[in-house]
Amino acid sequence: MLLKNRIAAGTFVLLIGASSGCAAAQPSTDDLPSFSSLEDARQAVANQLDCLEDPPSPTAVMGSTGRIPAESVKCTQTVEILYFESAEARDEAYNVMGDAAGSEGSVYFAEGRNWFVVDFSEVGVGTTDPEPLDLSALSEPLGTRFTEVK
Repeated sequence: MLLKNRIAAGTFVLLIGASSGCAAAQPSTDDLPSFSSLEDARQAVANQLDCLEDPPSPTAVMGSTGRIPAESVKCTQTVEILYFESAEARDEAYNVMGDAAGSEGSVYFAEGRNWFVVDFSEVGVGTTDPEPLDLSALSEPLGTRFTEVK
């Protein structure tokens, strides 16, 4: 069961319950591009997408053992860039965010090795004005893998 809670100041928390199924095992990320920091990833994405100059607070992604270790920054109300120190944290965050998809819509990812961009505009996690972006547009210039989780 996925619980979505809105917290003050536009910060979102995504929690995954123990009974929730995880998204399918992820293919290797070895051939995907990596960045040395969240700022490097943000800059590369902002050069390709129309990100807000003053984005809202980032999402706190909670896994089965607490907050998933990640740095993040929003691009729009519903598009976020996440950066990870470990592959395990990246995979867990991908699974938690992918589990938000379902009957409500899809979640879209532009994946790198130690980072990804996620668009959760179709699943309504607290915003009334979704701002979807075409994350597939990152595939060629940044070498990402575009995926859709339904």
